[in-house]
This record gives sequence, structure tokens and C-alpha cells, in this order.
Amino acid sequence: MTLLSVNKSVLLFSLVTLFVSLQMMFGEVCGDLIPSRTRVTITNKLIEPLTIHCKDKHNDDGVYTLQPGESHSFRFYANPFLRRSLWFCSFQWTGAFHHFDIFDQRRDKCEYYDLCFWEIRKPGVPCRIRDNNDIPLCYPWNNNAA
Repeated sequence: MTLLSVNKSVLLFSLVTLFVSLQMMFGEVCGDLIPSRTRVTITNKLIEPLTIHCKDKHNDDGVYTLQPGESHSFRFYANPFLRRSLWFCSFQWTGAFHHFDIFDQRRDKCEYYDLCFWEIRKPGVPCRIRDNNDIPLCYPWNNNAA
């Protein structure tokens, strides 16, 4: 009976140590013990309405139509350990339909506490707006071949 009690104590101590270690590591990576939410904001800089539909593997943000100059934001918790969070969107306007990975955790280092600002600009390319208001970082669309 004593051996079972010792094994339970060792197991409990190990689990608590692991939990505290992970919390400390998580705090070092994220700057806090509580994970911060990443916010992605997409602004329509085209001269016509833009329909967007964003989702990740487990979540669907829904379909939104943005008039010229309008923005839409969504929030999520990025994975602090595996760094594999990926949100992708479809973009549609008159005569065009494209896909783009709007948040790729391995690519994107968002500014100011995980705020990511994107603009869809003429001639219709996604551009990330950086914190220093320097030249935006524009990317090609994903390959639309299914």
C-alpha cells in the first residue's frame, strides 16, 4: 500500500513540475502566462465589393462582403508550441476568385501584440501592412489549381 502511495505522489509531483515548466516556457515564448489572441484585419482597397471567406482546419469565420474601404477582423489563438496555425481565405470580386493563406504562423510575425493588417489592393493582390508604415509586403495568390 505504501508503494502505491509513493508512486501516486511521484506521479503527481512530476505532473505539477511538467505543468509549471510548460507555463514558464510558454510565458517566455509569448511574454505572458496567458496566450494572446492574434487578430487579422483585412481591408478592401479595391474599387468594388470584395467577398471574403476565411477559415482554418477547425474554425470557419464565415462569408463577408466588404465595400471599398471597409474592413473585417477575426481573432484566434495561434499555437505557441508547434507554430503551425494557418488561416486561409478565398477572395472574390467581379471576374476574379483567389485563395491566400492570410495567416501562416511560420511566415507571419505580426506587429503590436499579434495584430496583422492586410489590404487587398489593385490589381488585386494581398499586401501585409507593417507597423512602420513602410512599403507593404505584397504576396502572390496561392495556386488556384485544385
